[in-house]
Amino acid sequence: MKLTSSIRQLQDAIGKVAQAIPAKTIDPRFENVHLSIESGSLTLFATDGELSITAKSDVETSDSGNIGVKARTLQDFLRSMYDTAVTFVIERQEISDHGTLHITTDKGKYKIPCQFESKQEKHEKTYDISLELETAEFLDLIQKTIFACSVDGMRPAMMGVLFELEGNTITAVSTDGHRLVRCRKNYNSAIGEKQKIVIPARVLSILQKLAQHEFITMSIDSDRRFVRFIIGNIVLDASLIIEPYPNYDAVIPVEHDKHLIIDRSMIYDSVRRVGRFSSIGDVKMVIEGQLLKVMAENTNEGEAAQEEMPCLYTGDDITIGFNSRFIEAALAHLDDNEIRIELKSPTTAVIFKPHKTEEDDKLIVLVMPVRINN
Repeated sequence: MKLTSSIRQLQDAIGKVAQAIPAKTIDPRFENVHLSIESGSLTLFATDGELSITAKSDVETSDSGNIGVKARTLQDFLRSMYDTAVTFVIERQEISDHGTLHITTDKGKYKIPCQFESKQEKHEKTYDISLELETAEFLDLIQKTIFACSVDGMRPAMMGVLFELEGNTITAVSTDGHRLVRCRKNYNSAIGEKQKIVIPARVLSILQKLAQHEFITMSIDSDRRFVRFIIGNIVLDASLIIEPYPNYDAVIPVEHDKHLIIDRSMIYDSVRRVGRFSSIGDVKMVIEGQLLKVMAENTNEGEAAQEEMPCLYTGDDITIGFNSRFIEAALAHLDDNEIRIELKSPTTAVIFKPHKTEEDDKLIVLVMPVRINN
């Protein structure tokens, strides 16, 4: 078998599908990128058993066949090359499924072991929900929620983002037990009965790297166990997390009697500076009148910091503590210049959201306070 293409074209396609391959695996089936050659085209496929990526590329060939090549080896070679024409010739060993991939460019010749394979059987699923989403809007939805996903394998549902589809609204929710994000967006399609799916954070992280087209098509199978994303000539198939997601509505406070409006960049920069002076990464916030104080100390090293800034505040004075990293992350994912912080007590969850006169519930970030020593 023989095919001709360009280094850059193959580099791009293999770079995309290889993202499905785990960094460490003991199963050799998941080490390979699978090449399916047909007249005029090359289909590349890689999987880790739970997630798979397929890409198609136009090549010059009149042959057909299927081989598997170690993805890292082939990817490392292509990365080291400049863009030029490249020819692949696949030679099979006698009475064996093993073979050699001969690579020829204008500068040299290279050999990589390969394995001949039978054509992969496709187990087609029935997708009864399909949505065409604007890529920029969907990536924004991912970016605003994925950071709050849990990394605790004991709570698998929280290792993904919950997507709720109802009418023409899509709601994305993530939480790790210490913070929670809820982001809502409208889309052109309309869903009748409310649907809930949990997409693993790893899948969404890979999508962020693959999405280079104006639209993404998201399809959900009829059993609500698999999701498919189509981005141009790339197809990503993944298993959904089937464990039930926690009832997030129950932890979002609805009766906050204290409200603070402040410049986002001002409080963000202050928390970043002051938080570095804390021995355990916590900061204390004191709100008195129209003044916000941010404080931290490291008693072991004799270090301390305090900053003050003006704010618009309604409610009784309050002193409350936070993990500074959680506050930084919350503020970093709010886009507006002015934000609204809603509080109730030093032990009640605090809500951060854009300060808008309309639709100010499209994005909320909830952060649990921490106990502080007075």
